[in-house]
Amino acid sequence: MIIAHISDFHLRQHLKGTSAALGRLSREMVDKVPRALEQIVEAHPDLVVVSGDLIDHPFEDMDHPDHLDAGRRDLRWFSEALSVLPMPTVVLPGNHDHLVLFHEQFQIPVDFIVKGLRILSFADAEGENHIPQRQGDERVLFDQALADQDPRPQVHLQHYLVYPRRDEGYPHTYGDAEALRTAIARSGRVRLCLSGHYHPGHEPECVDGTWFSVAPAFCEAPHRWRLYRLDVDGRTLTWEPRQLGQA
Repeated sequence: MIIAHISDFHLRQHLKGTSAALGRLSREMVDKVPRALEQIVEAHPDLVVVSGDLIDHPFEDMDHPDHLDAGRRDLRWFSEALSVLPMPTVVLPGNHDHLVLFHEQFQIPVDFIVKGLRILSFADAEGENHIPQRQGDERVLFDQALADQDPRPQVHLQHYLVYPRRDEGYPHTYGDAEALRTAIARSGRVRLCLSGHYHPGHEPECVDGTWFSVAPAFCEAPHRWRLYRLDVDGRTLTWEPRQLGQA
């Protein structure tokens, strides 16, 4: 199975200004995102994963009327841009996406099958002190998927990190990540776990039979994404680093 994984755009078109973080090229994304999507289409993946932070909605005054109107229009632009993808696509919210506006624009496929793999999508959110949590409906989905009668191998998708722990400067990893990873290992069902959020990314690493991979942020040069090839029967994963303008 071939999976394209791209994450963390921090786009601003109708939203004023640019990201407060140096290196996040928010205002260049309107040009660069469609070009990246063309490259993804040319790679012919079976599944595309867009793991959050589509736009750079200001943390301050998130619900200010001007921010809401501009944020809604930027999310609508993103939805239209993604419509060029003919293959199954999962689009997840990140901590810089306004959750209410995001869910107005995007319907997340939560539990579905691609090429014999069970794909599970988790739209988690930050909790106190910006620490991401898996709770409520997302935790119920997680627990049930690891314990039900469906024997098909699974791929888990989320914005935040289950592994590794990367909390330097900002809490990127779930507060209960070790419990999540332990449950994944005990189930023996999860072949691949994909995240974004941590902008440097993390190379795919196999831990207790599950591959964990964190995509680098597309908003930062050289505008990278990844292509994975997952051999479900052999439990092996190969991957290719891709970047904008490079075959």
